[in-house]
Amino acid sequence: MYNPPKPQYDPELLVQYIEACIQELVRVFPTVDIVIAGDFNQLSESRVVASTGLSQIVRQPTRGTNVLDQIYVSDPFLYDTVRVISSVVKSDHKAIVAYSGRRKVSPANKSTRVRYRKVTPGQHAAFLQHVSEDKFISSTPPDSVQAAFDYFYNQALGLLDKFYPERTTTLRSRDPEYITPYIKSLLRKKNRLMRAGRVEKAGAIACRIRKEILKGNRSRLQKYNGRVDAKEMWAAVRQLTGRHQQPVTVDSIDANSLNEHYANISTDVAVIKAYSQSGMDPRLGHKLPGV
Repeated sequence: MYNPPKPQYDPELLVQYIEACIQELVRVFPTVDIVIAGDFNQLSESRVVASTGLSQIVRQPTRGTNVLDQIYVSDPFLYDTVRVISSVVKSDHKAIVAYSGRRKVSPANKSTRVRYRKVTPGQHAAFLQHVSEDKFISSTPPDSVQAAFDYFYNQALGLLDKFYPERTTTLRSRDPEYITPYIKSLLRKKNRLMRAGRVEKAGAIACRIRKEILKGNRSRLQKYNGRVDAKEMWAAVRQLTGRHQQPVTVDSIDANSLNEHYANISTDVAVIKAYSQSGMDPRLGHKLPGV
């Protein structure tokens, strides 16, 4: 919830409304855990605790020296750890992390300086115009094939450095897989433009970033055939999206238990015979021992 610094309503009415909601929840769900979290601003903590019976578990300042962001719980032991940390979004408020179980530690965010070559249509045009006039012919005939190759190699490297010079940027270990050095440079350029108030140009770069990410992800997934390599394809998709596969279980029933149940009650003679001829267990779909 959010209680503004200067509300247009009476704060006492808000406390009464919270109290009425909690009473209704407890009446309908007697064993429910209740958590109210948000920016309460100047709403009296003692007044909320006295009216609702909840416990306030945030004890560190969340903005300056004030505890404005709070968490009220019906069970004071609901969370084992409550931490106040710097927010990942731009805000003068800090973030609150409340959790139970094993202590969570964020891995170190390592920085690596990487080199890349920026490639744009303008660079291509300048390069093609130059090479159309340069024939790569040495004024003095080379003494050997190796000398000719060295000459051409040096010329090619010189053109590469001239029209596509190397640049450096910093990649961090927490960056997503699809963030390349070029995309990272575009992100920084967009941020600089946004800070300077050049919103339209920043929006155009944001569109370019989106196209670069889509192109990279598309080329990465094209090597998988969805009909043949479905498992590998979805593993790559989960790696790109940052989501992890979680087994779905409802009332201790999962896909394997359902498969076993329907295999055990199956009475289709043709299916059982086909499995037996192939050396497979008709109930589990596994190879029979010794077959």
